[in-house]
Amino acid sequence: MKRILPILMLVLVTVASLGGCSKGEERASNEIVEAFVGDLSAQVSATGQVLPRRQATLSFGTPGIVQEVAVEVGDRVQAGDVLARLDDAALQRAVRSAEQNLRIQEANLSALQTAAPDEDIAAARAAVAAAQARLDDLLAGPSEEELADAQAQLAAAQAQLDDLLAGPAKEDLVAARAALAAAQAQLKVEAARYAAIKDRLTVARCGLDMAAIDLESAQYFYDALKNDWQHKDYADFSPEAERLQDAQDAYAVALARYNVNAVGINDLALRNAQAQVAQAQARLAALTDPREAEVAAAREQVAAAQANLAALTDGRATEIAAARAQLAQAQANLSDLLAGTSAEKLAAAQAQVERARLQLADARDRLTKASITAPFDGVITAVHVQAGEQAGGPAIEMADLNGLEVVLEVDEVDIGAVAVGQRAVVTLEPWPDRKLEGEVATITPKANAGSDLITYEVHIKVNWQDSPPARIGMTANADLITMSREKVVLVPNRAIIAGRVPGRYMVYRLRGDKVERVPVKIGLRDAQYTEITEGVRAGDKLVVGYTPSSRPPRPEAKSGRPE
Repeated sequence: MKRILPILMLVLVTVASLGGCSKGEERASNEIVEAFVGDLSAQVSATGQVLPRRQATLSFGTPGIVQEVAVEVGDRVQAGDVLARLDDAALQRAVRSAEQNLRIQEANLSALQTAAPDEDIAAARAAVAAAQARLDDLLAGPSEEELADAQAQLAAAQAQLDDLLAGPAKEDLVAARAALAAAQAQLKVEAARYAAIKDRLTVARCGLDMAAIDLESAQYFYDALKNDWQHKDYADFSPEAERLQDAQDAYAVALARYNVNAVGINDLALRNAQAQVAQAQARLAALTDPREAEVAAAREQVAAAQANLAALTDGRATEIAAARAQLAQAQANLSDLLAGTSAEKLAAAQAQVERARLQLADARDRLTKASITAPFDGVITAVHVQAGEQAGGPAIEMADLNGLEVVLEVDEVDIGAVAVGQRAVVTLEPWPDRKLEGEVATITPKANAGSDLITYEVHIKVNWQDSPPARIGMTANADLITMSREKVVLVPNRAIIAGRVPGRYMVYRLRGDKVERVPVKIGLRDAQYTEITEGVRAGDKLVVGYTPSSRPPRPEAKSGRPE
């Protein structure tokens, strides 16, 4: 909505009871006003908020676990400060791996671009000679020694398989069962002997414990008598001293008996007997249980020996083909070394280097995105993450408090009158009487969505010097001065009468004791005053509410403009 604010006040002259009506009973009342020179302005009023010109909602550019949050709400930061970081150990390893891969690819390219050294050529020639010799040997066929050796290997493998398939001899089984029985009998003997020794040791332990108790008791009574000042002189000759000596002797005997039995206990013979039983059982099982694994291995040895003999006697076509391929590869390698690196290989190596560089750049970029840094100097306004949680969504919000501005929502009806550079008078909701000077900085070209009203954002640059402490989000009201006139002739709006023809206006001017109708041209107007561009001069007296049937007002009834 457009509201008009006058710069200078018009002086109103009110005249009451300007004359009597006919028959002396009717009285007419007219108001006389005076045209004057003043300033006039038009304005657009709008409401908005105090917002920073720069604010940012920052997020991590890669997923991960938050390792550190270095700021809190209200902290002031500078551009480039690290605000938060993820656990980037894996990302750092990826960077190091990419750096190493780039070095390898660059080394490969450098090697291709460098002529082959003499030692590499010599090694390639030797490989060709060795491959040729291998092929020649295969083409010449096997020697008599090779055939005899292959036949002997096959015979030995077949004999071993036959022995396994025939099974164990009867006398071997009888001997294995007898050995197992003897080992089990010896185990019983050793187990009984060990149990007896343990029983004697247990008895000796009990005797030692009882002797220790008797010794402790005798020592107690002896010490009590010894510490008694009345009896301490003959304590060593008392029955308590004799009892203590007997207890000490008994304890020594019990300890010696226990030590003798403790030294005698030894389970080595028992463990040896157990091992002998296990060995006898394994030997018997090896003779009686099926030996599928050994038979399978023997069959494989027979098959391998047969294949070797067949390869020697029936021809070695596969080996000859492989030898020919090996020779061809060796000759190709030698030719490449002598001819130098081809353009195709160089291009492929260069592509690998470029790919490694891109991979390194990508790894470094991911590592950079694991940290959030301040894009400008400002204040932290919100922190949405904490150490140990999975990063996702907005993490930190910040704003530049040194660049606060007022953002207004201006209706589409008024936006046409608003232009960049226009003066603005701003007040904040907490301090409605404090007026701040500003000017229109920017006007968004696109309307705001999400409302039935169509509005546009207008950004006001405010002079905050000596202003109250503005905060983000405060409600602000602003009057935008869209047009102004200085030192022009002004009259009250109520003194102007619109004609029947659109765009034509008139006033009733008082000359002496007569009222005349005067056509006028108007300019800028606000809610109270209108600029007169033609027809009225400053100082002219105008009659408000006059009609031709009214009695002319008395000139002496007018009043002048107040200061």
